[in-house]
Parts: sequence; structure tokens; C-alpha cells
Amino acid sequence: MSCFVPISGGGTDHHAAVALETEKLKRRVIWCERAGDDRWRQISFLYRVADRFGSRIFDHSFCRGEIQPTIGCSTGSCCRCRPDVFAYEQQVLELLPKRVDASGYCPFFNLVRKNCGIYGLRPFACRIYFNLGPTAHYCRNPNDTTLQLFDNLKPHLERILGAYWGGFGD
Repeated sequence: MSCFVPISGGGTDHHAAVALETEKLKRRVIWCERAGDDRWRQISFLYRVADRFGSRIFDHSFCRGEIQPTIGCSTGSCCRCRPDVFAYEQQVLELLPKRVDASGYCPFFNLVRKNCGIYGLRPFACRIYFNLGPTAHYCRNPNDTTLQLFDNLKPHLERILGAYWGGFGD
């Protein structure tokens, strides 16, 4: 299973703000080459873009009551998955210690502390994953809009992050 941003719920202002930030994210990812020819600079740019998207979307998300700014979600509801990764991210994550069990949680989710064990190094998809719906249902159930957004960004992300690998650890 992969993780991604469910977009639903809220009023007109909510939908307008989410749509605006989603379009900004798309534009910035597509124009990533403007960060220069250096691949590392482009990767850094992508993650900053994703973090900026997250900070602007946060107030429109169901997550606002569950997330701690420097360590991520405090419940792990959305971490019951294998995060979507690209080749570069796969290589980095393979170097990190991970939990191997049948819990269903991301191998980097700390089950004791209930937080992300790699928050500063989390993949692009994790950086933009927010439940924008009105209930916890969308913490684990991405919708068609979310999947379409990811499919639209995937070719642009692959130019920088390498081939899409699917869920980490699958």
C-alpha cells in the first residue's frame, strides 16, 4: 500500500486553498530544473517545495490535531503503509536501520514513541501526505484525486529522484 494526500471535505475556502497549493506544488515540481543543473540542489529544492506545501496545507488538514511540527504525526494513522519511494530515496532508506515485523506500520515508524523515526529524511510522498478530509477515514484511504496528482507528478519526480519503486520494502 502506498501513502498519499487525500483531498476532500471542508468548505469552499478549504477547497480553494487546497486547489491553489496543489497547483503551486505541481508548477514547482515541474520547474525544478530552475534550481540549477546540480542534481543534489534539485533534490534539496524538491524537498523544500514539498515541506512548503505541507506547511501551507496543514491548517486545512485533519492532521492539525495529530502532528507535532518536528517529529510528525503523533498517532501513526497514516503510517500503516509502505511509503512511496523513488530510486534515490530507496537507496537512502536502505542505509537506515529499520524495524522488520508484521505490524503493518512503515518500517521507520517508532511504535513506542508513536512518531516517524526518519522525519528529517522522509520521502517526498510522506512530506506531502496530509488528510484533507473531515474524518480519520482518509488517513489510510487515498482517493482518486490524490492518486491522479501523484501520477501527474511522477514523471517529473523521476527525472530528479530516479525511477519510481512503489512502496518501500514491498
